[in-house]
Amino acid sequence: MKFLNTLVLAGSAIAMATTAHAAESYRFSGGPSGGAWHPSISAGTQLLNDKLGGKFKFEYKPSNGSVENVRRIALGDTETSWGHVVQIYQAWNGTGAFKKDGKAHDFRIIANVRKQAQIIAVLADSPIKSFSDMKGKKVNLLNKGSGSNVNCTNIFKGVGLLDGIDARFLGFADSARALGDRQIDVYCSAGAPFTIPALTALSISKPVRYIGMTDAEQAKVVGTLPFYVPITIPVQKDVKGMTTQAKTIAYDVFWMVSKKVSDEAVYDMLKTVANPANLKQLAATAAYWKTLSGDFSALEVLKLPVHPAAAKYWKETGVTVPASVVKGY
Repeated sequence: MKFLNTLVLAGSAIAMATTAHAAESYRFSGGPSGGAWHPSISAGTQLLNDKLGGKFKFEYKPSNGSVENVRRIALGDTETSWGHVVQIYQAWNGTGAFKKDGKAHDFRIIANVRKQAQIIAVLADSPIKSFSDMKGKKVNLLNKGSGSNVNCTNIFKGVGLLDGIDARFLGFADSARALGDRQIDVYCSAGAPFTIPALTALSISKPVRYIGMTDAEQAKVVGTLPFYVPITIPVQKDVKGMTTQAKTIAYDVFWMVSKKVSDEAVYDMLKTVANPANLKQLAATAAYWKTLSGDFSALEVLKLPVHPAAAKYWKETGVTVPASVVKGY
C-alpha cells in the first residue's frame, strides 16, 4: 500500500509539473513578410527564449499584422504581441474592425514600443502633388488585415477620397516594387517612425516624394479619431527625392499580453527585454525595439489598461505610470 501511495503521489507531482510547464508556454504573434514587425518580434522571441528558457517558453507565430494580432489576443489564440493603439482601442470598446467581435477586456498593455507615422509617397517625377491629385489614381492601402491598411483607409476616408481612388491591397513586400514599376501611383504604409526600408531602398534608383496633408485635411482625420495625433515628418536625408516636410498622423504601437500570461512572466519579460545590455543587442538587429518605454500617457485619454506587473517594473526604473491606467483583471 505504501508503494502504491508513493506511485500516486509521484504521478500527481508529474501531472502538476506538466500543467505548470504548459501554463508557462506563450505564443508571440508577429507580422507579415516584408514588414518590420516580422524580424523584430522574431528576434524578441529568440532573446526571451535565450534568457528565460529555463522558466518560460516563447513561440513565434507569423501573422498579417496588428488587426490579426489584437484579435488573436482578444480571442485567447495568442498570449502576447504588438498592436496599433487603433485596434487596441477598437477591441476594448467593440467598435470599428471589432464591432462584430464585441468588447474584449481580457488583455492588458505592458509597454510602448514606439510611435509610428503614416507615410504616403509617390515617385518624385509623379504629377501628384497633393491628396486632391490622387482622385482616380491607383492607391495601395496595404493588405487587408494589417494595421497599416486600417490607417491608410482611415486617412483616405477622413479626407473624403476613399470612394474616389482606385484602391489596391498589395502586401508590404510587393508595395515598393509596384510603385517602382509604376503599377501603382501612390504608396501608403506605416513608417518606423519616418521611413520604410523598402521605400528608402527604392529611392536610391527611383527617387520618391512624401505627400503631406493640408492643415484642414490633417485636422479632419485627427478630429474624428481620438487615437491619432498630428505630426510633421521632417525631410529624411536617406529618402532620395524628398525635399519638403510632410504633414500626416501618428499613433502608438503597444506591447500587449492576454490574461493567460502570469504576473511573473510579464515582469520577467520586461526586465529581460528592457535591460540596457539586452535591449542594445536586440536593437542592433531589430531597430524597432530601440524606443521601448513605459510611456502610457495616451492611455489616460483612451482609458486603456496597463498590467499591474508591468507598472511595477516601469516604476522600479523611475518611470511615472499614471495610477488611473493600472488595472488588474
